[in-house]
Formats: sequence, structure tokens, C-alpha cells
Amino acid sequence: MLKGHYVNTINEKGRLSIPSKFRDFLSEWGANVLIVTKSIDPCLWVFTPDEWEKMEKMAAGLSMVKKVDIVFKRHVVGSAEECPLDAQGRILIPSSLRDYAGLRKKCLVVGLVDRIEIWDKDTYDKDMEEALIDSEKLREGLASIGV
Repeated sequence: MLKGHYVNTINEKGRLSIPSKFRDFLSEWGANVLIVTKSIDPCLWVFTPDEWEKMEKMAAGLSMVKKVDIVFKRHVVGSAEECPLDAQGRILIPSSLRDYAGLRKKCLVVGLVDRIEIWDKDTYDKDMEEALIDSEKLREGLASIGV
């Protein structure tokens, strides 16, 4: 299971080290290539090939004419890139994806059970601060899903 968060540095060429705890989990799944794509938030989603296949099947079932479905496919599926893990456990993130997420030096790599998110550290901190400001709205949302 992918869980926890780690601060890593992305180098000038766009290489980012995947945390060793995540790499151990990924190797158990036999994942030596990761699928990196745009998220709905200003970050990147990272999937194993098996989890990405589930995403593709879900996307294939979406409408070809419903605007929200088309936008989702274009944004998420259309921007997906295969990124192999190198011998040092790093992935090379294409510049278009780095630019989208505003990845500079310090990145936060977050495990979310079935996928990883990669954030610019400052953007993540600001986003979480804003999300936690309205704690009552957050509580209501969590209660609605049984938490």
C-alpha cells in the first residue's frame, strides 16, 4: 500500500527519486515503469501499470459527448506519459508535466493507497492550509463518506 509523504528534490533535468518505501512496494507489484499524468489539482498523479489500466477502463466507459467526461479524458488520459524507473529509483518527469504542477526544487511525494501524488512543496502546503481553514465543511464531507 502506498502511504506517507516524503520531501525530495527534483533535479534540473527533471529527475525525481521515488521514496524507497514506495519503490519496495512498486517492486512487489513488478512495476518498473510508472504512468505519470496531470491531476485535477495542481499536482501529478502517478500510477502503476495495473492501476493505470483500471483508470483507462473507467475512462473508456465515459461518454464521448458529455463535456465533463471529454475534459477528464483530455486532461488526464491525454497527458499521461510512461516514465521508467532508472537504476537509482528515479523517474524523468517530462517538462510539460513539471510545468503543469509547478515543480521546482522541493517536491512532496504523497502515497494515496492506489497512486502517488507529486506536488511542489510550497503549493501543497498552501493547498492543505486552505483546505483545512473551513474545518466544518471538511467534517461534513468526511461524514458523508462514512469517516
